[in-house]
Amino acid sequence: MSDELPDDVRENLSDLLDRGSDAARRRDERAIEGVVDSVETLAHHDIADEELRAVLLHGCRRVAATRESEPLVAAAYFEAMRRVVDGG
Repeated sequence: MSDELPDDVRENLSDLLDRGSDAARRRDERAIEGVVDSVETLAHHDIADEELRAVLLHGCRRVAATRESEPLVAAAYFEAMRRVVDGG
């Protein structure tokens, strides 16, 4: 699924998803929102693989739904998306 990602897109996503996980653990909602917005933008504009795009957008929706009440769950979604992006 993530095999066809250009290296720069993979690196950007990996960095964003790490920052998102850290922000969720700190309960920094503004940072979480910024990361979700950036991941959604990359997914819509830079990811040709429809399955990967769908997984990332789903993860972003779940982060948005859990960030306030369950920040550790939001962090886990970021980490799961990172594993998908990294191919493992």
